[in-house]
Amino acid sequence: MLFFKLNSLYNYPPMIRFRNIALFTFLATEALFAVHLGGSWNWERGGSVKSFVGLRNLNQRHIFEKNQIFFNEERFRVQGALTHPNFRLEFADEAFLFIERDNPTAIPLPDFLPNSAWKAKWNLLDKNGIDLIGRLDRFFAQFIWGDFQFILGKQVIATGVGQIFTAVSQVQRYMFDFIDQEFPKTEDAVTIIWSWPIQVEARFLPKTSEQREQNFHIRLKGNKSNFDLALTSGKSDDKFFMGLETAKNIGDGLIRSELVGYEAVGKKYLQGLLGFDYVFSPKWNGKIELFHNGFGQTGDYVFEAFRHRSAPFRGQWYGALLLSWEFHPLLKSHWLSIVNLQDPSTLTHLYFNYSLSNNLDILLGQFLNFGNSKSEFGGRLLVSPPNLELGAPNITYAALRWYY
Repeated sequence: MLFFKLNSLYNYPPMIRFRNIALFTFLATEALFAVHLGGSWNWERGGSVKSFVGLRNLNQRHIFEKNQIFFNEERFRVQGALTHPNFRLEFADEAFLFIERDNPTAIPLPDFLPNSAWKAKWNLLDKNGIDLIGRLDRFFAQFIWGDFQFILGKQVIATGVGQIFTAVSQVQRYMFDFIDQEFPKTEDAVTIIWSWPIQVEARFLPKTSEQREQNFHIRLKGNKSNFDLALTSGKSDDKFFMGLETAKNIGDGLIRSELVGYEAVGKKYLQGLLGFDYVFSPKWNGKIELFHNGFGQTGDYVFEAFRHRSAPFRGQWYGALLLSWEFHPLLKSHWLSIVNLQDPSTLTHLYFNYSLSNNLDILLGQFLNFGNSKSEFGGRLLVSPPNLELGAPNITYAALRWYY
């Protein structure tokens, strides 16, 4: 069962109708050509059910009626793929059910989450503290012909080497306090990949309703003596950019870096990160990153839209540490600390994962913010009109995850 609404092709405006016809024609052509090349077809299917309960302690002033809210969230995911040696058609559909006590607000608050070019999210129910949202997470066709790959649709775009932050990537990222960031974010795109002595990637990402111009990039990627190097250039979120990615294995460690320059309306912005991964033992590993956000501020934060689609950060300089420890084959712990180095302030996330069976896990976790009253984490941002303030919440939660 798919959770998203299906409308008749002829209910769309002419431009969207033409795009849909072109999409289905392309998919049919790819499938027929794959049949012509021969080979067997396979069907993959699966999904997950995730149940979350918790307490959200709000950090606010004069906005919400209550400071503490118990919540329940149910996530249902159905995914599948039709595969062939030269062809892959993959989809993943999700439904989110949110249940929490009504908490009246003094003013409506936008979420500032980026839109997609292809509308694939629907509010199915919003009544008495119950919200039901359907979302098509991914839907793409991939065709392989010799050294070439063609990918069309809502897809995962693997650019950049950042594990905690992102500099080069054009893909929107999860907010820091989103629970269980298991599945990578997807974007609507047309991708062509040529596996030459170096890999050449060309992508077109249609503009969203928030953008004035189309997005695109060319990426050249190669490897020599365990040293990965990639050069990327294009246009992202109405800004021209040029970026560099590197990665190098050093013993049991991996050093990673990104550097990218943006230009828009006569202004230049620089973003970069430096990361290091290390495996201390079969049971203990860690990651550390230093990140510079050229779109950020040094202070006096306000509750407003972020200045760049793939950089939902208020400040300029950040550090982060992620540690993973296996106490037992069935019990693992994870500790993430993100520090705004200029405030200074800190967001920490500690959670434990216990495997009840091969496909059933239980999670216990806590988000905590530390900082002064004006900091990004622990403090409050000014919300218009005056005398309203909102900061990051502290969240205590438990979750049950089942995969099928």
